[in-house]
Amino acid sequence: MKRVKFKSRFQAALFIAGAVSILVMAVCLFLRDIGFFYSLGVTALTVLTHVLIRYLGAVLASILPKALKDPDCPIYRVGKREQKLYRRLGLKKLKRFVPTYDPDEFDFSARSPEELLYNSCHAGMTHAIAAVLSFAPIMYTLYFGSFWVFFITSLLAFCFDCFFVLVQRYNRPRYRRLAGRMSDPDKRIGG
Repeated sequence: MKRVKFKSRFQAALFIAGAVSILVMAVCLFLRDIGFFYSLGVTALTVLTHVLIRYLGAVLASILPKALKDPDCPIYRVGKREQKLYRRLGLKKLKRFVPTYDPDEFDFSARSPEELLYNSCHAGMTHAIAAVLSFAPIMYTLYFGSFWVFFITSLLAFCFDCFFVLVQRYNRPRYRRLAGRMSDPDKRIGG
């Protein structure tokens, strides 16, 4: 039997969260008459939904028109005011603690600055889509009620993805400068 290999702990955590959610939901279907298991089943459904939303965001970002993936697209421009905000928020320090789904995509030794820039745009778009989709579980209130529970979990998931969008926007000007230095032979290190 072939062993599943994950590219990062974050990737493994998402997979495990999804698998455990499915298992918990299956058990809770049989024990749904007991209030605790009913609540646990609904919680597992919500966790699974949020895990799937992250994957759906990546799929939707991949099928977007090429023009929306171009790092020169206006939506990826980062202004000076925005950069000041990121400095005030301390994103430089905070981004060290941000997990990466696929570390190979942002490996400076294996990727060109242009690839890093493109990957940053793609990751930012993926998280932006996931942030918007984070509110989809609110529709579960039609069946389960408890609007505020679904709203709060959706809001937390939205903030989670927005943080990743901000980190990618923070990194983008740095990738752009690096790409400019690498393309200019006079500015290359050792050149």
